[in-house]
Amino acid sequence: MKGKTRTTAVTLLAVVLTLGLFPVERPTSAQSARSFLRLRGNSAQPNSAHSVNSNCHKLNGTRIDVFDPVAGVSSGTITNGGWLNGTTETAINFNGGLVFTPDPNVVAFLSDTTLTTIDGQLRASLVTTFNLATGVFAEWGNINPNSSTGRFAGATGVIFFNGKTTGNLDTGPFESEVVGEICFAP
Repeated sequence: MKGKTRTTAVTLLAVVLTLGLFPVERPTSAQSARSFLRLRGNSAQPNSAHSVNSNCHKLNGTRIDVFDPVAGVSSGTITNGGWLNGTTETAINFNGGLVFTPDPNVVAFLSDTTLTTIDGQLRASLVTTFNLATGVFAEWGNINPNSSTGRFAGATGVIFFNGKTTGNLDTGPFESEVVGEICFAP
């Protein structure tokens, strides 16, 4: 990719990522400050399993997936996640493209994930960065309230997967920590 095209692509990706991380509705200034401090891990804030909104809960767990390069889909399980325990399926969005970052070993791409639990399906659209040399990756995205089902229908929030390849760089397994926050519909 030529320098100017690559710079434009990286800039566009940065804008898309930045816009995707901000909620459409703006909270009040007090809510905004609490949210900012909570996300930054301010030790002055109470360390509780529940956020200020009693319908919001922290996410945690461990995900182990393997990737099928022919189908472009990874699948696996989440454990130690309470009501998140279940199966996972993540499909790469090939229409979204693959973007090389300024580090030639790191690529970014979009995917859609479905966590299937006994309480329903939690769905999210993810942005993934993956280091082709080390197998370390990070994925993050917003929970989709419209396509999630069961207990997760109408839920909002963010989900993060931070992990590493524990096997083959092409197929895995890939182990990640699951964190984030989910706010259930009232």
